[in-house]
Amino acid sequence: MSTDGGIEALVELGFSRLEAEVYTLLLRESPATGYRVAQAIQRPAANVYKAIEALAAKGAVLVDDGTTRMCRAVPQSELLRQLAARFAERRSRAAKELAGIAKPAHDDRVYQLGSREQTLTRVREMLGRARKVVLVAAHPSPLEALRGDLERTAARGVDVAVKTYVDVTLAGIEVIVSTQSEELVTSWPGAELNVVVDGNEHVLALLPHTGEGVVQAVYSASAYLSFVHHNGLATELALTALARKVLSGAPQAELRRVLATIRHPMSTPGAAKMLARG
Repeated sequence: MSTDGGIEALVELGFSRLEAEVYTLLLRESPATGYRVAQAIQRPAANVYKAIEALAAKGAVLVDDGTTRMCRAVPQSELLRQLAARFAERRSRAAKELAGIAKPAHDDRVYQLGSREQTLTRVREMLGRARKVVLVAAHPSPLEALRGDLERTAARGVDVAVKTYVDVTLAGIEVIVSTQSEELVTSWPGAELNVVVDGNEHVLALLPHTGEGVVQAVYSASAYLSFVHHNGLATELALTALARKVLSGAPQAELRRVLATIRHPMSTPGAAKMLARG
């Protein structure tokens, strides 16, 4: 990694830019005095001394107790372990404190999702809450990113069904492969990821083929909208399965079985919630 890249990475972890510059310089030139560091990075000595104090408090720098006050950078592996431990502690404390804040009874709004990672994280959270049924239509890339989460959801006894565009095996999950050409995936303006959980909440997303942004992505816990999207996905999955049977020359009895297995939205927890609100 370049020095500039290392500085940017540390800034993203919460270091000030000056602290990041001091630490990366000391990685290369330890031990060194604060004055030497200030000369090397061409920053005012007083500011560098303050940055060294801050880095020492963070456990990123060691300062000897002699008259020279020589400074040495802690190895990056040790620093990163410290940062991970502190983050885990703070995350645990935040989870405990935030859990006590009352949640609104319901929220029917539709929210924009701003990045690929935010979208995938939201879907993972939804899968963690799934109790009865999950319906998915996804292109290969987002499906692979969610493979483990989907399989763990199915292992909990949740009915999971996926429509995709390539032949793939997912443990405990009904996979329905589209009858459309795989070329549609690459010609489409992004990677599709549509997920409805329990007819209760949903994500509709079009992710770029490369990069971390989104073409468009929305989330909603609206019971009515989720009911509608569950109905649409359930019908899409059943129609795709039916088309494959028809194209293979399956007997009428098999076609009836496909129609009998449509996952009707009225059987979802979301439908019950919607009706209860009346």
